[in-house]
Amino acid sequence: MRKIVLVFIAVVLTVSGFAQKTADIGIWGGSSTYWGDVKEASPLQTFNLNYGGYFRYNFNKRAALRLMFLNGTFAADGTVEDVKWDFNKTAQDLSVSVEINYLEYILGDKKTPFTPYIMGGLGVMYFPYELLSSGDPNNPGELDVLFNINPEHPLVVNGNEVQESVIAPTIPFGFGVKFNVGERIGIGAEYLMRKIFSDKLDDLDDPLSFSKTNNAEAVKYTDFLHNNDWSGYLGVHVTYKIYLNKKACPAYDRKYW
Repeated sequence: MRKIVLVFIAVVLTVSGFAQKTADIGIWGGSSTYWGDVKEASPLQTFNLNYGGYFRYNFNKRAALRLMFLNGTFAADGTVEDVKWDFNKTAQDLSVSVEINYLEYILGDKKTPFTPYIMGGLGVMYFPYELLSSGDPNNPGELDVLFNINPEHPLVVNGNEVQESVIAPTIPFGFGVKFNVGERIGIGAEYLMRKIFSDKLDDLDDPLSFSKTNNAEAVKYTDFLHNNDWSGYLGVHVTYKIYLNKKACPAYDRKYW
């Protein structure tokens, strides 16, 4: 996590050196939720605190590039194939997205007070993945519970315990609305989603996979593109406009569309 934060700060400082008056920085806070293999989990119970920050480079009044870092908890308590399953872990999210404004918008400009927007891009998530056996029938580990879900799962058959860190590619996208509240400050609310190219966020990596008799190859019920987890973020943000030049940039204040 510390390395990801340092990379984020380094990129922000580097890009801001070239941003002139077209750059914004912001802080973000809200909740996260998850969609995956765990069912019957209370929607409110899956919401957890997340926080982060972002740097936004504005190309013009309609388009911007946002570098964003989020950190927080993902958790759920439900069932998988009628077997109780729960998880709780911290995850970090780093993304680069194109932000498109529905209306013309410049932070601090009275002529452009607000706008809805959409965004999409590429990113990565970092989180731990654990599947261990406790050896205690009264307090079973994840691998022991997986046996009850699917005794033919390759990890169960081979008795393989797993404890690793995962860096998974993501496709981030979302929508929101932002407002000016001063010459340099704006606020907004948004909902973000991530398509995670990994099924390990809930510690269940394809729980319905199985091995055929006399065949060591694992057979998947669903493929890589579909059998993966999703994450969602609902939050608010406060943005501060960066002034690196005393005079306004005429090219930036031009009407582009």
